[in-house]
Amino acid sequence: MQPPVQPALSHGEFESWLSQPRADRYLSHCNGDIAVAIELYFWNSRLAAAAFSDTCHLEVALRNAYDRQLSARYPDWAVDPASDLFTRTQGIQAAVRKQAELNRRSQQALVDARRGLGSNPQHGKVVAAMTFGFWTKMTDHPRTALFWNPMLSRAFAGSPQRAAVHELVSRINKFRNRLAHNEPVFSTRTGLHDRLADAEALLNLISPATAAVVKANSPVPAIMASCPVSNLV
Repeated sequence: MQPPVQPALSHGEFESWLSQPRADRYLSHCNGDIAVAIELYFWNSRLAAAAFSDTCHLEVALRNAYDRQLSARYPDWAVDPASDLFTRTQGIQAAVRKQAELNRRSQQALVDARRGLGSNPQHGKVVAAMTFGFWTKMTDHPRTALFWNPMLSRAFAGSPQRAAVHELVSRINKFRNRLAHNEPVFSTRTGLHDRLADAEALLNLISPATAAVVKANSPVPAIMASCPVSNLV
């Protein structure tokens, strides 16, 4: 049986679809071959979706690890507007100002997450509704004494430094945003291999067993191996 004939696009239609700068990025890796460029674009979409899925597995592990530590001291932190978790400050005036601003943003994020969940939202549903960015801010430097030292450091094995964890989470958060917007993930600027390694390293700090299961079930390696352009990734 003959393979189905693929619909064709002109260069102009491809550029109109993706925008000229983005279309040119694909075409530049394909010697201007529009058919290969389109194939590369859809390959990139599959890879981005698979990598995004893996980071979602990481996010679930991260938020639950953090929630266990926060809830040990503040059981209703996600559902009680009067919880003290995001009202505490300490230190010199400059530190207090930074902590207060981070607290304000966290409180607003909780309000946003509870919206639409009813008048008595379940704790777990609120936690699940928080953005990855919310968890990223939990390890900002001004929160070292109030969040990291007494609580969040216990979410990880091997006693990692706050700065190291924060850097990992921040890089993964930026990477997720690129994946969600279907950006080209083969660009050296995104550091595809490095970001995938970051996600694996962070999940290993939370749960090596979970990291092994996610890695074993990830479609990312197979998709990377099917790249239509040689030596691109």
